[in-house]
Amino acid sequence: MSGAIVIEGIDRYVPAVRGLRERVLVLRGQDIEHDPEAPATRRRVEMAQTNCGAQSDPPQRVFTVNGVVRPEIAIAPEERQFWRIVNASPDAYVDLEIHGQAFEIVALDGMPIAYHDPQRPTLLADHILVPPAGRVEAIVTGPPAGSHVALRTRCVDTGPAGDPNPAMVLADLVTVARSDSEFRSVPVDERAPIYNTVDLEALTKNSSQFVVTFTEDKNGFYINGQKYSPEAAPMTRARVGTYQHWRIVNDTTELHPFHIHQVHFLTYAENGVRLANPEWLETVNVPYGGYVDVIMDFTNPVIRGMSVFHCHLLNHEDKGMMAKILFE
Repeated sequence: MSGAIVIEGIDRYVPAVRGLRERVLVLRGQDIEHDPEAPATRRRVEMAQTNCGAQSDPPQRVFTVNGVVRPEIAIAPEERQFWRIVNASPDAYVDLEIHGQAFEIVALDGMPIAYHDPQRPTLLADHILVPPAGRVEAIVTGPPAGSHVALRTRCVDTGPAGDPNPAMVLADLVTVARSDSEFRSVPVDERAPIYNTVDLEALTKNSSQFVVTFTEDKNGFYINGQKYSPEAAPMTRARVGTYQHWRIVNDTTELHPFHIHQVHFLTYAENGVRLANPEWLETVNVPYGGYVDVIMDFTNPVIRGMSVFHCHLLNHEDKGMMAKILFE
Protein backbone atom coordinates (compact mmCIF):
# COMPACT_ATOMS: atom_id res chain seq x y z
CA MET A 1 0.00 0.00 0.00
CA SER A 2 1.26 3.46 -0.82
CA GLY A 3 -0.01 6.92 -1.56
CA ALA A 4 1.04 10.50 -2.17
CA ILE A 5 1.18 13.26 0.43
CA VAL A 6 1.31 16.78 -1.00
CA ILE A 7 3.17 19.47 0.97
CA GLU A 8 2.00 22.89 -0.18
CA GLY A 9 4.24 25.88 -0.76
CA ILE A 10 6.09 24.99 -3.97
CA ASP A 11 4.83 28.27 -5.47
CA ARG A 12 7.02 30.18 -3.01
CA TYR A 13 9.98 29.04 -5.11
CA VAL A 14 8.33 28.95 -8.54
CA PRO A 15 5.42 31.43 -8.70
CA ALA A 16 4.71 30.27 -12.27
CA VAL A 17 2.86 27.21 -10.92
CA ARG A 18 0.21 29.32 -9.17
CA GLY A 19 -3.23 28.64 -10.54
CA LEU A 20 -2.10 25.82 -12.83
CA ARG A 21 -4.17 22.65 -13.03
CA GLU A 22 -2.50 20.19 -10.67
CA ARG A 23 -2.28 16.45 -11.30
CA VAL A 24 -0.93 13.79 -8.95
CA LEU A 25 0.24 10.76 -10.96
CA VAL A 26 1.10 7.65 -8.94
CA LEU A 27 2.91 5.02 -11.01
CA ARG A 28 2.71 1.40 -9.90
CA GLY A 29 3.41 -2.02 -11.35
CA GLN A 30 0.56 -4.38 -12.23
CA ASP A 31 1.50 -8.06 -12.24
CA ILE A 32 0.73 -9.82 -15.52
CA GLU A 33 2.91 -12.92 -15.07
CA HIS A 34 -0.07 -15.27 -14.69
CA ASP A 35 -2.69 -13.10 -16.39
CA PRO A 36 -4.28 -14.80 -19.44
CA GLU A 37 -4.84 -11.32 -20.88
CA ALA A 38 -1.14 -10.47 -20.62
CA PRO A 39 -0.48 -10.49 -24.41
CA ALA A 40 -3.33 -8.03 -24.97
CA THR A 41 -2.14 -5.84 -22.08
CA ARG A 42 1.39 -5.75 -23.51
CA ARG A 43 -0.02 -4.66 -26.86
CA ARG A 44 -2.20 -2.03 -25.20
CA VAL A 45 0.79 -0.32 -23.61
CA GLU A 46 2.94 -0.90 -26.72
CA MET A 47 5.53 -2.72 -24.64
CA ALA A 48 8.85 -3.10 -26.45
CA GLN A 49 9.46 -6.63 -27.68
CA THR A 50 13.19 -6.53 -26.96
CA ASN A 51 15.09 -5.49 -23.86
CA CYS A 52 17.64 -2.69 -23.95
CA GLY A 53 20.04 -4.58 -21.67
CA ALA A 54 21.27 -8.12 -21.13
CA GLN A 55 18.15 -9.38 -19.33
CA SER A 56 16.58 -12.47 -20.85
CA ASP A 57 13.52 -12.88 -18.59
CA PRO A 58 10.18 -11.64 -19.96
CA PRO A 59 8.68 -8.57 -18.23
CA GLN A 60 6.24 -9.52 -15.48
CA ARG A 61 4.59 -6.14 -14.89
CA VAL A 62 3.11 -3.18 -16.72
CA PHE A 63 2.83 0.28 -15.24
CA THR A 64 -0.46 1.80 -14.18
CA VAL A 65 -1.18 5.49 -13.61
CA ASN A 66 -3.43 6.02 -10.59
CA GLY A 67 -4.43 2.38 -10.88
CA VAL A 68 -5.38 2.47 -14.58
CA VAL A 69 -3.56 0.89 -17.51
CA ARG A 70 -2.88 3.59 -20.12
CA PRO A 71 -5.40 6.24 -19.04
CA GLU A 72 -6.08 9.49 -20.88
CA ILE A 73 -4.87 12.83 -19.53
CA ALA A 74 -6.88 15.81 -20.77
CA ILE A 75 -4.91 18.94 -21.57
CA ALA A 76 -5.65 21.92 -23.83
CA PRO A 77 -3.20 22.96 -26.55
CA GLU A 78 -0.46 25.12 -24.99
CA GLU A 79 -2.04 24.72 -21.56
CA ARG A 80 0.53 24.48 -18.77
CA GLN A 81 -0.26 21.91 -16.09
CA PHE A 82 1.64 21.09 -12.91
CA TRP A 83 2.31 17.37 -12.56
CA ARG A 84 3.44 15.68 -9.36
CA ILE A 85 4.73 12.21 -10.30
CA VAL A 86 5.76 9.46 -7.88
CA ASN A 87 7.23 6.10 -8.82
CA ALA A 88 5.46 3.89 -6.27
CA SER A 89 6.62 0.66 -7.89
CA PRO A 90 8.48 -1.64 -5.48
CA ASP A 91 11.26 -2.48 -7.92
CA ALA A 92 10.86 -0.89 -11.37
CA TYR A 93 12.40 2.22 -12.87
CA VAL A 94 10.77 4.72 -15.21
CA ASP A 95 12.62 6.98 -17.63
CA LEU A 96 9.85 9.46 -18.39
CA GLU A 97 9.44 11.31 -21.66
CA ILE A 98 6.74 13.07 -23.68
CA HIS A 99 7.86 13.03 -27.29
CA GLY A 100 8.43 16.54 -28.57
CA GLN A 101 7.76 18.11 -25.17
CA ALA A 102 10.13 19.13 -22.37
CA PHE A 103 9.61 18.71 -18.65
CA GLU A 104 10.08 22.01 -16.83
CA ILE A 105 11.24 20.39 -13.59
CA VAL A 106 10.44 22.30 -10.41
CA ALA A 107 11.35 19.79 -7.68
CA LEU A 108 13.01 16.40 -7.25
CA ASP A 109 12.15 14.06 -4.37
CA GLY A 110 10.05 16.82 -2.82
CA MET A 111 12.93 19.33 -2.75
CA PRO A 112 12.40 22.54 -4.78
CA ILE A 113 15.38 23.06 -7.07
CA ALA A 114 15.39 26.75 -6.13
CA TYR A 115 15.76 25.99 -2.40
CA HIS A 116 19.51 25.49 -2.86
CA ASP A 117 19.90 27.43 -6.11
CA PRO A 118 17.64 30.51 -6.30
CA GLN A 119 19.13 31.47 -9.66
CA ARG A 120 17.97 28.18 -11.20
CA PRO A 121 14.36 27.61 -10.11
CA THR A 122 13.60 25.08 -12.90
CA LEU A 123 15.44 22.55 -15.02
CA LEU A 124 14.47 21.63 -18.59
CA ALA A 125 14.77 17.96 -19.59
CA ASP A 126 13.42 15.89 -22.47
CA HIS A 127 13.42 12.81 -20.25
CA ILE A 128 14.09 12.00 -16.60
CA LEU A 129 14.98 8.76 -14.83
CA VAL A 130 12.86 8.18 -11.72
CA PRO A 131 13.89 5.21 -9.54
CA PRO A 132 11.52 3.40 -7.19
CA ALA A 133 10.37 5.90 -4.51
CA GLY A 134 11.61 8.80 -6.62
CA ARG A 135 9.44 11.84 -7.30
CA VAL A 136 9.49 14.58 -9.86
CA GLU A 137 7.34 17.71 -10.02
CA ALA A 138 7.24 19.51 -13.35
CA ILE A 139 5.28 21.85 -15.57
CA VAL A 140 4.02 20.16 -18.75
CA THR A 141 2.72 22.06 -21.78
CA GLY A 142 -0.17 20.71 -23.88
CA PRO A 143 0.69 19.55 -27.43
CA PRO A 144 -0.90 21.05 -30.56
CA ALA A 145 -4.55 20.23 -31.22
CA GLY A 146 -5.11 16.94 -33.03
CA SER A 147 -1.65 15.54 -32.24
CA HIS A 148 -1.14 12.09 -30.70
CA VAL A 149 1.28 12.41 -27.81
CA ALA A 150 1.90 9.98 -24.96
CA LEU A 151 3.64 9.93 -21.62
CA ARG A 152 6.08 7.04 -21.94
CA THR A 153 8.83 5.31 -20.07
CA ARG A 154 11.93 4.54 -22.07
CA CYS A 155 13.69 1.22 -21.64
CA VAL A 156 16.03 1.15 -18.65
CA ASP A 157 19.09 -1.11 -18.72
CA THR A 158 19.20 -2.42 -15.15
CA GLY A 159 22.30 -4.55 -15.76
CA PRO A 160 23.00 -8.23 -16.53
CA ALA A 161 21.57 -9.36 -13.16
CA GLY A 162 18.72 -6.83 -13.15
CA ASP A 163 15.04 -7.18 -13.97
CA PRO A 164 13.70 -6.12 -17.38
CA ASN A 165 12.42 -2.55 -17.57
CA PRO A 166 11.03 -2.30 -21.11
CA ALA A 167 9.74 0.80 -22.85
CA MET A 168 5.97 1.26 -22.79
CA VAL A 169 3.21 3.87 -22.92
CA LEU A 170 2.01 5.08 -19.53
CA ALA A 171 -0.79 7.45 -20.57
CA ASP A 172 -2.14 9.36 -23.58
CA LEU A 173 -2.31 13.14 -23.63
CA VAL A 174 -5.68 14.04 -25.16
CA THR A 175 -6.09 17.61 -26.37
CA VAL A 176 -9.38 19.21 -25.37
CA ALA A 177 -10.85 22.68 -25.51
CA ARG A 178 -9.97 24.67 -22.43
CA SER A 179 -12.67 24.12 -19.84
CA ASP A 180 -13.79 26.09 -16.80
CA SER A 181 -14.98 22.94 -15.08
CA GLU A 182 -13.75 22.36 -11.54
CA PHE A 183 -10.22 21.13 -11.06
CA ARG A 184 -7.61 21.43 -8.34
CA SER A 185 -5.17 24.25 -8.97
CA VAL A 186 -1.95 25.06 -7.15
CA PRO A 187 -2.85 27.41 -4.28
CA VAL A 188 -0.96 30.57 -3.39
CA ASP A 189 1.37 30.60 -0.38
CA GLU A 190 2.14 34.20 0.56
CA ARG A 191 5.11 33.38 2.80
CA ALA A 192 8.53 34.45 1.59
CA PRO A 193 10.77 31.63 0.39
CA ILE A 194 13.63 30.38 2.55
CA TYR A 195 16.86 29.46 0.77
CA ASN A 196 19.81 27.32 1.80
CA THR A 197 22.78 27.81 -0.50
CA VAL A 198 25.91 25.75 0.10
CA ASP A 199 29.55 26.02 -0.96
CA LEU A 200 29.94 22.84 -2.98
CA GLU A 201 33.68 23.28 -3.50
CA ALA A 202 34.27 23.60 0.23
CA LEU A 203 32.13 20.55 1.01
CA THR A 204 33.76 18.31 -1.61
CA LYS A 205 37.42 19.16 -1.04
CA ASN A 206 37.83 16.35 1.52
CA SER A 207 37.82 12.62 0.78
CA SER A 208 34.72 10.59 1.59
CA GLN A 209 33.97 10.20 5.29
CA PHE A 210 31.85 7.07 4.88
CA VAL A 211 31.57 4.47 2.12
CA VAL A 212 28.43 2.41 1.46
CA THR A 213 29.13 -0.70 -0.63
CA PHE A 214 26.30 -2.76 -2.13
CA THR A 215 27.06 -6.45 -2.74
CA GLU A 216 24.96 -9.54 -3.36
CA ASP A 217 25.25 -13.29 -3.76
CA LYS A 218 22.93 -16.28 -3.96
CA ASN A 219 22.22 -15.98 -0.22
CA GLY A 220 21.10 -12.37 -0.16
CA PHE A 221 22.01 -8.69 -0.35
CA TYR A 222 24.47 -6.77 1.78
CA ILE A 223 25.74 -3.33 2.78
CA ASN A 224 29.42 -3.33 3.67
CA GLY A 225 29.28 -7.11 3.89
CA GLN A 226 26.46 -7.16 6.43
CA LYS A 227 22.79 -8.13 6.23
CA TYR A 228 20.31 -5.97 8.08
CA SER A 229 19.24 -7.13 11.52
CA PRO A 230 16.78 -5.29 13.81
CA GLU A 231 19.09 -6.08 16.73
CA ALA A 232 22.26 -4.77 15.04
CA ALA A 233 24.14 -1.74 16.27
CA PRO A 234 24.17 1.31 13.98
CA MET A 235 26.60 0.92 11.09
CA THR A 236 27.50 4.60 11.31
CA ARG A 237 26.74 7.72 13.35
CA ALA A 238 26.21 11.32 12.30
CA ARG A 239 26.31 14.54 14.28
CA VAL A 240 23.22 16.69 13.66
CA GLY A 241 24.30 20.08 12.36
CA THR A 242 26.99 18.77 10.00
CA TYR A 243 27.52 17.79 6.38
CA GLN A 244 29.23 14.52 5.41
CA HIS A 245 30.78 13.33 2.16
CA TRP A 246 29.62 9.78 1.38
CA ARG A 247 30.52 7.51 -1.51
CA ILE A 248 27.94 4.90 -2.59
CA VAL A 249 29.58 1.94 -4.36
CA ASN A 250 27.64 -0.63 -6.38
CA ASP A 251 29.83 -3.74 -6.52
CA THR A 252 27.18 -5.80 -8.36
CA THR A 253 25.98 -6.28 -11.93
CA GLU A 254 22.59 -4.59 -11.48
CA LEU A 255 21.30 -1.12 -10.63
CA HIS A 256 20.53 -0.21 -7.04
CA PRO A 257 18.68 2.95 -5.92
CA PHE A 258 20.22 4.24 -2.68
CA HIS A 259 17.80 5.88 -0.22
CA ILE A 260 18.18 7.39 3.25
CA HIS A 261 15.47 8.42 5.69
CA GLN A 262 15.00 11.93 7.15
CA VAL A 263 17.50 13.80 4.96
CA HIS A 264 18.32 14.89 1.41
CA PHE A 265 21.77 14.78 -0.13
CA LEU A 266 23.55 16.49 -3.00
CA THR A 267 24.56 14.09 -5.77
CA TYR A 268 27.49 15.80 -7.48
CA ALA A 269 29.63 13.11 -9.16
CA GLU A 270 29.24 9.71 -10.84
CA ASN A 271 32.17 7.36 -11.40
CA GLY A 272 34.53 10.18 -10.50
CA VAL A 273 33.10 12.64 -13.04
CA ARG A 274 31.49 15.84 -11.77
CA LEU A 275 27.87 16.24 -12.87
CA ALA A 276 26.93 19.27 -14.94
CA ASN A 277 23.82 19.74 -12.80
CA PRO A 278 24.28 18.43 -9.24
CA GLU A 279 20.92 17.40 -7.77
CA TRP A 280 19.48 17.34 -4.27
CA LEU A 281 17.76 13.98 -3.82
CA GLU A 282 16.81 11.39 -1.25
CA THR A 283 16.93 8.44 -3.68
CA VAL A 284 19.76 8.15 -6.21
CA ASN A 285 20.45 5.55 -8.87
CA VAL A 286 23.87 3.89 -8.43
CA PRO A 287 25.24 2.46 -11.71
CA TYR A 288 26.25 -1.19 -11.65
CA GLY A 289 29.98 -1.58 -11.28
CA GLY A 290 30.20 2.12 -10.43
CA TYR A 291 29.72 4.68 -7.68
CA VAL A 292 28.28 8.08 -6.85
CA ASP A 293 29.55 10.80 -4.52
CA VAL A 294 27.07 12.71 -2.37
CA ILE A 295 27.05 15.36 0.33
CA MET A 296 24.73 14.35 3.15
CA ASP A 297 22.87 17.26 4.75
CA PHE A 298 22.52 16.49 8.45
CA THR A 299 22.03 20.14 9.43
CA ASN A 300 18.26 20.19 10.03
CA PRO A 301 17.69 20.25 13.82
CA VAL A 302 14.51 18.14 13.51
CA ILE A 303 16.61 15.06 12.59
CA ARG A 304 16.42 12.59 15.46
CA GLY A 305 17.46 9.16 16.68
CA MET A 306 17.93 5.85 14.93
CA SER A 307 17.22 5.76 11.21
CA VAL A 308 18.09 3.65 8.17
CA PHE A 309 19.53 3.77 4.66
CA HIS A 310 18.93 1.06 2.11
CA CYS A 311 18.47 -0.06 -1.48
CA HIS A 312 14.97 0.95 -2.55
CA LEU A 313 14.37 -2.19 -4.60
CA LEU A 314 12.16 -3.63 -1.88
CA ASN A 315 13.09 -7.22 -2.64
CA HIS A 316 16.74 -6.32 -2.00
CA GLU A 317 15.94 -4.35 1.15
CA ASP A 318 13.85 -7.22 2.52
CA LYS A 319 16.73 -9.64 1.91
CA GLY A 320 19.29 -7.63 3.81
CA MET A 321 20.39 -4.53 1.86
CA MET A 322 19.65 -2.04 4.66
CA ALA A 323 21.61 -0.59 7.58
CA LYS A 324 21.13 1.70 10.57
CA ILE A 325 22.42 5.20 11.16
CA LEU A 326 22.25 6.97 14.52
CA PHE A 327 21.72 10.73 14.47
CA GLU A 328 23.27 12.33 17.55
